[in-house]
Amino acid sequence: MILVTGATGLLGNCIVRELLSRGESVRVLCRQMTSRRAIEDLTVEVVDGDLSKADVIDKAVSGCSSVVHSAAMIHVGWQQLEQSREVNVDGTQRIVSACLRQNAKLVHVSTVDTMLAARGIDSPITEADPRPVATDSTTDPANYSTIGIAKVPCAYVISKTEAEQVVRDAVHGGLDASVVHPGFMLGPYDWKPSSGRMMREISKAPLLLAPAGGCSVCDARDVAAATVNAINLGQPGQSYILAGDNLTYQQLWQQMLVAIGKPRKVRVARPQFLRRAGKVIDTANQTLRLKERDLNGAVLGMGNLFHFYDSSLAERELNYQRRPLATTLHDAWEWLKQ
Repeated sequence: MILVTGATGLLGNCIVRELLSRGESVRVLCRQMTSRRAIEDLTVEVVDGDLSKADVIDKAVSGCSSVVHSAAMIHVGWQQLEQSREVNVDGTQRIVSACLRQNAKLVHVSTVDTMLAARGIDSPITEADPRPVATDSTTDPANYSTIGIAKVPCAYVISKTEAEQVVRDAVHGGLDASVVHPGFMLGPYDWKPSSGRMMREISKAPLLLAPAGGCSVCDARDVAAATVNAINLGQPGQSYILAGDNLTYQQLWQQMLVAIGKPRKVRVARPQFLRRAGKVIDTANQTLRLKERDLNGAVLGMGNLFHFYDSSLAERELNYQRRPLATTLHDAWEWLKQ
């Protein structure tokens, strides 16, 4: 039996499907208030509960040889840091403790956002490059190192970096755990949708002004396959980048438009414009005490960075194989349409 957390999300759902295709028995931890549409056609055992209760997690881990922990709170913004820590850090600590007590292997799903951003497309970040330190400081990180640039210290980056450290500390205490770092994932089974929203919004926007940065695009199905491989092939304490094609957002959006069937020109926003726009939005949120929305200074700041990565280690050790980006975009859009 293998436990998967976050099974209703894009990656978690793909992980469950990958495990079932290999004949594995799967148990999922699912919040009672969460829609279960993503798993309603899957033969899985469901444990009702979330990451906030240690006894529920112990029950979920009991009898499992391995745990794939993909559940996370994703808020790229300045607000909700403590809520993000409650889910991402405290929840991970409970998962780790249960795995240690019950001698279960852990594959922890982190993110490339716990790593540096690249300085350019010719110098993608690898697992061997230095790691930024988790901090909620608003100090400009532009000169973090000669290798890369630290990510914007928002709630998601900070909490996921701290959660990853919880796992690494536990490895020193005897936990058999490896860590995977997905890039920007697209693909079918994006029920919420999450990253698929980008394609949906691009398809409707009358004018497209892309951020100046870029990202490493991959297929959630390929990431899921490598994540499952990590159960048996992942080395304790080792990080594995599961990224893909390194593209500017302008290039990605143009390829998305081709897949959507509406090819047209995409312009690029100047980094200075995005920084100014971010400050205006953040100031308005603080002054008027508004709830932070998806568009904020942290998101715009992340959009100026080059999230470019090298997945060679995962290709060698986890047999990470990637399908063509055009296939991923086509399948993602067809699924969204349906």
